[in-house]
Amino acid sequence: MKRGRLCRGTTFVVISLLGFILGGLAGCGGIVVGGNKGGGFSITGVIVDDATTLPVAGALVALEQPDASGIDRIISSTTSASNGSFTLFPSASGLYEVVADASVKSASGTIVTYAATVTFGVPANTNLNQIPLEPEFGNATPDGIPATILGTVSTSGTNMVFLSQVDIKLSALQSVSPAIGPVVQVTIPVFAGSTPSVTTATNGTCLNGTTCANYSLMVPEGFFSFGRFSASGIQYNLAVQQILPVRYTVEASAFFHLAALSPDCTPPNEFSDIVVGNGTVVSGNPNFGFSGCL
Repeated sequence: MKRGRLCRGTTFVVISLLGFILGGLAGCGGIVVGGNKGGGFSITGVIVDDATTLPVAGALVALEQPDASGIDRIISSTTSASNGSFTLFPSASGLYEVVADASVKSASGTIVTYAATVTFGVPANTNLNQIPLEPEFGNATPDGIPATILGTVSTSGTNMVFLSQVDIKLSALQSVSPAIGPVVQVTIPVFAGSTPSVTTATNGTCLNGTTCANYSLMVPEGFFSFGRFSASGIQYNLAVQQILPVRYTVEASAFFHLAALSPDCTPPNEFSDIVVGNGTVVSGNPNFGFSGCL
């Protein structure tokens, strides 16, 4: 950090300049080491391309914490600015994961899709500095489009006539093996064009006695890179050479319509393990069928 200089002058001039400088520093941009929004906390950083260290604008950045089963759930998310910077606002102290990925247009007009990078164990009020992203096929082949997961969700009740709408939330998970702390799976942020939330309804494509909906999830075709937070600096283990095949677990969770915190159906959660490759699901599209819905 550069040190400021004060020129000699009268006491009045020095005091005036000091007041001006202090006021200016309060409004200057730069590295944020803390801060809050509405009395809360903040986590800041800059998303960069691993090979070029240039900022990645339009990256998805998610704030996550594990639930009781060890699945990291997205609490909030944001998009990186033109200079790659982002700010997340945790609502409380504690440790979080910061998960970032991107599918953006390069200067040459091609699409570059970056696999996720996960930073584990990040305290609230932290500046992460640079978070590197690795192209989904590695730096040698930076261009690539996301893989698209397509499927259908159907819901049924305890009788032959079921007309109820059910809200379905879908997530794309990757396994953490071995587990890092309590985390055994992380949620990978899905790209624009995805439908991670759908509502089943009656239509001509549903089986008799069911309501249904189609969904799509667009995800990077690569396994995540990761680093663990350390006050002395973060060393990232980058997935420079992707290990194929790339595996995901798609989770579907059922809720009462317009009641996002009230699970519906028995059981309310279903999982499907899949393999993605060549821009699509090579193991077959994951369809879900919920029963016992009200």
